[in-house]
Amino acid sequence: MLKRIGALAVTAGVVAAVVAATLGGTATASAQNSPLCKKAGLGFAGPLTGGAGFLGKDQSNWVKLFIKSWNAGKAIPGVPTSLKRVKLNLAVEGDSQLNPDVAAGVARQMVANKSILGMVGFAGSNETLGGGVVLDNAHMGYVSGSATLDTLATGAKGQKKLTDFFRVVPQNAQQARTGVPYIIKALNLKAGNKIMIVDDGEAYGIGLSNDAQALFKAHKITVIRKSVKETDVNPGGSTGFATDIAPVALTAVADNVKLVYAPSQDAPDSQTFDQQLKTDGYTGGFMATDGSVSPTQFNTPGAYLSFFGPSITKINKSYRNAYIAAYGHTSATDPFGAPSFVAAQMLGVAISQACSAGLSSNLTTARQAVVNKLKKVKQSTTILGYSMAFNNPADAYHGPKSGVTIFKIQSNGSYKQVAP
Repeated sequence: MLKRIGALAVTAGVVAAVVAATLGGTATASAQNSPLCKKAGLGFAGPLTGGAGFLGKDQSNWVKLFIKSWNAGKAIPGVPTSLKRVKLNLAVEGDSQLNPDVAAGVARQMVANKSILGMVGFAGSNETLGGGVVLDNAHMGYVSGSATLDTLATGAKGQKKLTDFFRVVPQNAQQARTGVPYIIKALNLKAGNKIMIVDDGEAYGIGLSNDAQALFKAHKITVIRKSVKETDVNPGGSTGFATDIAPVALTAVADNVKLVYAPSQDAPDSQTFDQQLKTDGYTGGFMATDGSVSPTQFNTPGAYLSFFGPSITKINKSYRNAYIAAYGHTSATDPFGAPSFVAAQMLGVAISQACSAGLSSNLTTARQAVVNKLKKVKQSTTILGYSMAFNNPADAYHGPKSGVTIFKIQSNGSYKQVAP
């Protein structure tokens, strides 16, 4: 049973319905040690409204496709046939809106739902910071398909590390280490050249910009740094962003920068910025990052993007076709959501392994048991075309070691994978 919840409250009726569904499900014989294993609840949290709403919806759709395939017993790349699968139920969708305060409320709703053993999400780093502590306190594991801030799992000054957070995508530092050397070579940047880095005023963009800036400076490239609040947090919305970015574009032209590097969680903002640069006569390069990967919303020919997953054409063909059949070609042009399929897969395997080992009926103890299994889940392959494990020492072992891709937008607006 699926219930979409908002940011403020979940009704007793929703909880009752989910609990009823939990008690009415079926499971393998080895997983009957706890009512929680009869039909285990998963939560999903991401932006379902606002400028990045399309990204959250794509992620949610990939999670739904996973659950449908998992429950039907279909072959899933990386999942051994010997695994006794526990039936899964997408119990709750939370619209966290890329807002840390809203995310904290959504996290409390997830914790209150007595069927949920783990959550896919949050989508953004800033909302992960807002909601993650709530989930940690409840010992609920949560696996993100897109949160990339370096310090989420390790902590930093003024930021508590998130103990039960996992991600199936590489962190910002890995994206910068792949994207920066590539763009330096592609644009033939030299020591002394000027570039401009423009962050989005959020944890995601600031963190990735910091990582990239350090690498550009190591190559003795001069960096001009700017910050403009993206549409979702800009007091003037999209109009406010356009107004704020206009003088930044003029500065880039006046200073004759060779590259504008602009991490953003809002693809239309990247389109607006790149088009404004061209209107002002800019002839240098433009590079966005994973939050702008949307061929329908950011499609300026010649622009580059770094991304935490493969091109949609590299995703397992059977599942790509199944996604197209269920959600249409337009949604399937965007590869952003596919890692969330894998995030749900890691949770599904961990829950099934915890149930097979004997799961406590105590909810907090059961959730912690899933976290313990989650730490050790290894998949030899995935629909993304590569293996998955939480094995990156620089990420406190809460993320994978690799997976970064570089795209160049073609003359028809399509994304061509140019690296690796």
